[in-house]
Parts: sequence; structure tokens; C-alpha cells
Amino acid sequence: MTGGSAGIGFGICAHILQHNPAALYLLGKKEEHIKEAVEGLEKYGDVSKVHTMQIELEDLKQTDEVAKELASKLDRLDALVCNAGLGVGVFNLTKDNIDSHMQVNHISQFHLAQTLLPLLQKTPNSRLVLQSSDLHRGISDVKFESIEELNQDIGPMMLYNRTKLAQVLYIRALAARKEKGQLGFDADKSTGPWLNAVHPGGVQTDQQKQAVDAYGTLGAIGVAAVKPFLKDPVDAGCRPALFAATSEHIVKDSVQGQYVSSDRD
Repeated sequence: MTGGSAGIGFGICAHILQHNPAALYLLGKKEEHIKEAVEGLEKYGDVSKVHTMQIELEDLKQTDEVAKELASKLDRLDALVCNAGLGVGVFNLTKDNIDSHMQVNHISQFHLAQTLLPLLQKTPNSRLVLQSSDLHRGISDVKFESIEELNQDIGPMMLYNRTKLAQVLYIRALAARKEKGQLGFDADKSTGPWLNAVHPGGVQTDQQKQAVDAYGTLGAIGVAAVKPFLKDPVDAGCRPALFAATSEHIVKDSVQGQYVSSDRD
């Protein structure tokens, strides 16, 4: 679980922990937030099952080290949920000289997923879940052709929307390769890994602060207007990703390469 120390990621971890998993790997950016998350998870289950790792998605080298460590120590992986992400916010470059939105929300987690893909492929009915957004529909003039293109400051909203589109396209591309039996996939449509992107809806997280930082007073007014309608990340905001990562209906209904915006309940 990337981004497992707060918000939706914490909510998913809380629900999974209640079902006594063999192991739950919580990946987060800051050690102090990870520690606080583990303390918060104590009321949901046995935190001795929670294994924590610090991951800096704005650093490709460090992300690669974490990915390789996980690949070397695990012998199975039932689900990888790529949940971490920057919200609607200002343009910045990472230490790798890449737009921070694109690197954090997509490129680094793409690398994590590709590194762990062989584990997912050998684990029966495993899941790969990407936390996307309906805002991926709000951008079309993008080609993903070069770093130069991706490093253009196209505004806080579009920077975010572009990453969410990238996630949906990645899932569809992976599913297409699975159908053809490429990249080590079994082409059998009745087997996993089950690859899906999800839309959580409006959820109360730290991302609203990023919007305020980006848009100032107008951002603050907008956040205040929608705040009463935002879902709690533990009670409701985590449900689409939790459904894609754990529900038996994904297997029964062969939900593959889809954009999931709700759950069956």
C-alpha cells in the first residue's frame, strides 16, 4: 500500500487489518507519519502484521531500492495498491528533474508496479489497483511523448488530471498485454492478476490543502464549499479501491482493465 500512512491509504489498511492478513506492507513518505499510522491502526487489528517502509516517490533511485527490496523478500503478493499521490497543486520539479505530479502519481509507482509484476503474476488471483480520479476526463491535449512535454507547467488542475489519465491508460495497456499473453502474463481471461483503476469520489484528505496553496483565496473558498460533501476516507472514501483489491466479484465477473467508480455495496 503506497500512501498508507494517511487518508484513503490508511482507510484501506484499516479495513484489511480487520481481516487478519498474513502481512500488510505500509509504504509512506515520512517516518513520523508512518509511526502515527501504525499507532492509529492498533484499534483495527494486530499491528505486528504491519510492515512499514519509507518510500520517497520524488526520488527514482530510492523508489527503485524499495521496489527491489520488496521483490527480493516476498514470495507472493496478493495485492499492490498504488494509492499515494499529490493533489491539485503547484508545479515543482523533483530531484530527478521531472514534474513532481507526474513522478509521484505515476512514474515512480509505475516502476514499483513493473518491478513487482512477476510476483503478482505468480500469485493466484492477485490484484493491481491504481488510485485514479474522474478528473482524468478533464484533459485531452496530452501525448506523453517526452520529459519536455511533461515538464510544462499546465496549471495545478491539469497537472493533476494528466497523472490520473496516465494511470487509466497504464491499466488499459497492461490489460491489453495480458490478453495477448505478453510481459509474462497468462492470456487466460479467467485468471489474474486483476488490473484495475479506481475513482474514490470526493474524499476528505490532505490534498485539499494543496489546492488552497495552489489557488489561494479562491482555493480556500472552493474547498470550504465542497467540504460538507466530502467522504470520510476510512468509512467510505477507501471503498472503491478496497473493492478492487479484495472483492471476490472482481474474479467472478472478470473485471479486468476497468475504471471502477463504486463498489457492490
